[in-house]
Amino acid sequence: MHDHNKGGFSLIETMIAMFILVFALISLAQRMPLAIVVNKNQGGVATKATGFAHDKVEELTGLAFTDGTTNVTVNPNANGIYPATGRGLLVGGNLPPAAPADANYFDYLDQFGARTTTAANIAFTRQWQITDLPVGGPTSYKQITVGVTSNKSFRSGNGALPVTVSTTLKTQ
Repeated sequence: MHDHNKGGFSLIETMIAMFILVFALISLAQRMPLAIVVNKNQGGVATKATGFAHDKVEELTGLAFTDGTTNVTVNPNANGIYPATGRGLLVGGNLPPAAPADANYFDYLDQFGARTTTAANIAFTRQWQITDLPVGGPTSYKQITVGVTSNKSFRSGNGALPVTVSTTLKTQ
């Protein structure tokens, strides 16, 4: 007698497997456009935030080491001079995710990086912190740390908005 049971797949089993595979691929394909848009937007936002952080770092490093009055939260006047109503490079400020605590250490930007105070135009919050180094000794350096939060981005898994941080040291 011949054994006709060879242990292969039947046509029904193959069709069921193909149905499951097609269903899975269609489900994944529906998510692809959203993933592409989110990646494109978040990449663009991260690039802008990095540029805005570097802009503020350059603005702050351009101040004199002992400057304690320049207000870099507003635009300079037509002659490129900032008002003397701020705190310059005095120690202070805080970084995200903490909310801005001192009005002299943050500003709001629109989507193009221009300072704004109009709530509807705020796309980024830029905060900075100035620290004297070494701590407790004679100050040789100022650590300037700038954090830029994208206010109009998708929140990450923990509910926080994305933040870009840049740090530099300024010497006397």
